[in-house]
Amino acid sequence: MMEPDAGWGAAAAAAEPEQRSLASGEDQELSTLAGFFRTLYAVLFQPGEFFQNLGREGWAGPTAFALIVSSVGLLGALFWQFLVLAPVDGNLGETAKLLPFRGLGPGWLLALMAAAPGLVLANLGVGGICWWGSVALVGAGREFTPAWRIFCYAQAGMALAVIPFFGLLVAGIWVLALMYCGVKQVYGISAGGSLGALAIYLALQVLLALTLLLGLAGVLAGLGLLLLLG
Repeated sequence: MMEPDAGWGAAAAAAEPEQRSLASGEDQELSTLAGFFRTLYAVLFQPGEFFQNLGREGWAGPTAFALIVSSVGLLGALFWQFLVLAPVDGNLGETAKLLPFRGLGPGWLLALMAAAPGLVLANLGVGGICWWGSVALVGAGREFTPAWRIFCYAQAGMALAVIPFFGLLVAGIWVLALMYCGVKQVYGISAGGSLGALAIYLALQVLLALTLLLGLAGVLAGLGLLLLLG
């Protein structure tokens, strides 16, 4: 669909030699914690500069960064819902009806909080593969690592999920905006190509969700039939 303006990494290659990546773990002068928070700030509030100077290699650092930020964000979102739902024992008030997990009781919320790192890791794996495929389909590049790095660092937007009650919505929009900025800056493709990659990614996510729901419905129907026959 869209070809890079001058091959993948055109924007990054155009950076000044003395400019250094703002990514966590790629500046040996900073401690791990200081590097993490510098990276978080840079991705959230200086995404153009961050992705323009983003290196091409390495997957462990971005993966750890995404896992930490996404887990904390999800835990924060679930915690706020737990505070609202726990006192009412399932009788939802007006505020609780606005929450994204309003159908779940306190017990389920606690279970989700315990499983948050595993859920985040699974989401990263599936989402990262979908993003890689989307980037490849618009003709930006077929290498997995650069697409994975963009996807992982874009998860910085999940830090906003700790905002009470509406944080997940804000975080989701911010993550998509960072993914758009990342693919545009790193691969040097046009705005149309970047939007195309984002649209394909969202379509793949919807398709996977529908497949999962249909599969689950089929399993439940099969179990119901077995119970009736038994």
